[in-house]
Amino acid sequence: MDNSRSTVPALRRRTFLLGAGAAALAASAGGSLIGCAADDAAPRGPQGPPRPGGRLRSVIAGRSASVDVLDPYQAGSSAGGAVSKNVWDKLVAYNNDLTLRYRLAESLTPDADGSQWRIALRPGVVFSDGTPLTSRDVLWSFERMLDPAKHSSGDLSMVDMSRTRADGELGVIVGMKSPLADFGSVLAGWYCYVVKDGTTTFDARTLPVGTGPFALANWSPGDRTLLRRNDRYWDGQVLLDEVEIIQIAETEARVNAFLSGEADIVHEMSYLQARTLENDPDITVVLHPFGLMDSFQMRVDLPPFDDVRVRQAMRLAVDRQAMVDTVYYGYAEVGNDIYGKGAPFYDDSLPQRAYDPARARELLRQAGKENLTVTLQTADGMPGMIESATLFVEHAEAAGITVELESVPADTYFTRVAGKQPLTHVGWWNYSLDYFYGQTMTTGSPSNGTGWRNAAWDAKFTEVRATLDQDRRRVLYHELQEQLWNEGGYILHSFAKRPDAARNDVGGVRAGVPGTDDWANYTTTWLAR
Repeated sequence: MDNSRSTVPALRRRTFLLGAGAAALAASAGGSLIGCAADDAAPRGPQGPPRPGGRLRSVIAGRSASVDVLDPYQAGSSAGGAVSKNVWDKLVAYNNDLTLRYRLAESLTPDADGSQWRIALRPGVVFSDGTPLTSRDVLWSFERMLDPAKHSSGDLSMVDMSRTRADGELGVIVGMKSPLADFGSVLAGWYCYVVKDGTTTFDARTLPVGTGPFALANWSPGDRTLLRRNDRYWDGQVLLDEVEIIQIAETEARVNAFLSGEADIVHEMSYLQARTLENDPDITVVLHPFGLMDSFQMRVDLPPFDDVRVRQAMRLAVDRQAMVDTVYYGYAEVGNDIYGKGAPFYDDSLPQRAYDPARARELLRQAGKENLTVTLQTADGMPGMIESATLFVEHAEAAGITVELESVPADTYFTRVAGKQPLTHVGWWNYSLDYFYGQTMTTGSPSNGTGWRNAAWDAKFTEVRATLDQDRRRVLYHELQEQLWNEGGYILHSFAKRPDAARNDVGGVRAGVPGTDDWANYTTTWLAR
């Protein structure tokens, strides 16, 4: 890693440290969550009409070179996701509130019971090499995501390819293994991009093409990616000539790179950094409207968490309001151990779990686990990880639980540690419950980091996916969430907003929630220089 990434000029460092006390004071006073100048101040950001040209430099969380991949069906890091959404397109995408908007698809139409869907593709779309988008590209993308010989995290397990076929050049008939009520929310998930028919290799020599606003110009795994404007883009004018996406795994190092002038935009700052930079007249803090899941996860199939009483005790041993106030500086809402706050069918009627160390001690006594000692592997991989782990140590002590922290490298944490050890961190961006549960909670899901395997729960999830009646879907989803609230493995303590920051000569930055196609999407971004 270049030394400049860990160096902040003296004046900037002094400003940052002086701002820390002010940020803490603002948090304790319930400071407002604004992402721009105060109402009576001059507006920040470039003035006047957008200008074409220039190279935008964006610094974002990434992975080591040994695990970084270009394949959009496997790119699990924030940087990999940013590359994917700027090079490829999805059939449909999420808005910030997890409603859907059409992208490469003009419509998705189910039959009477959702056992078959028809995708109508948008006409006139071409890949960056000029090849028209057709139904063959969609079929190839589906086949590739479902090929067991080609690892993919795209959740299309419900698709029956034997009953899936082209319906002309711009139509696809998709057969389902069982009826599916909400195909769109699955297609809008993280990995479900459309790649060109016949694409098999995703590497620095091949540089595959997409239909997105930019085309790949250079890819250096674990380091940086250079994108160039796709002049054939179908969805309006792209202003920037180039985008350089710089990968830095550690939270503090990312903001140091930004402050030292190496980047124009920084994603996934720490919350203290965001509070401090709100007072910098040369910088705009971009705040997304909805918070993301920040959680510890317990493997329910490994001791000591294979005892539900231990899991319940651990959940009672965290002071969630203190997490929001102290770790996130107010940029968060308290969590309640289930995913999806704000998403359709999220159950906000469940009792809010409170900090109750006495009850936690009682549960541990019943389980024969008094004076429990557990190890939590942590890393500086996401904003708030180390801080939340450190605060959890203090909270758990009152319940007779000793939490020992073990620091591991950030660039391999989510591939080699998270969900593989008994107690780790996990953070998921915002998706529908259909998509999240299909990825994480079914017996065969690809990212089942809590080891949750429950045949009855699986069967009910299959039922809810097939239920077209919205009221019935709500009832079933609430039942699924109630079981996870009682028995699951997430200690979901906070829904935290993830501030980004941009220099004031950067315009057109989208305040997209991570998980949507607007976050780290530079289609509308421009430079006033």
